[in-house]
Amino acid sequence: MLEVVTVHDIRSKDRIQVSCSSASCKGCKGGLFCNTKKRMFDVSNIDGLALEKGDRVEIHLDTGRTIGGTLLTLIAPLLLFPIGYYVAKSFGVGEGISTLIALGSIALGFVGVWVFFKVNEHSYLPTIKRVIKDIE
Repeated sequence: MLEVVTVHDIRSKDRIQVSCSSASCKGCKGGLFCNTKKRMFDVSNIDGLALEKGDRVEIHLDTGRTIGGTLLTLIAPLLLFPIGYYVAKSFGVGEGISTLIALGSIALGFVGVWVFFKVNEHSYLPTIKRVIKDIE
């Protein structure tokens, strides 16, 4: 998916903070899962393009990574529920405690997913493809 955004801040040589306009967000298909409520987020400048604050750039968000990240975020914690439940039951724990342990497994799954994305954050960032020059 390609979107046009504006450079807001240059954090480092390869990490740029950008913002999208509300018009871009209305047409975005990832709006349901978007966590950029303030419309500012980081992108990766892997090509080392020369950028300045206020530049308009085109970013690319890999569809496969987006879908994979969403599935990992939602499915991994849910898969831990039955595992936690049956492990607790195998130790002879009662029904109520087994359910609480299973719910704790979901929470542990979300923590694990959060750590995974913190460690691999750079590979899940959108990448800048080109600078858009205004013709005057």
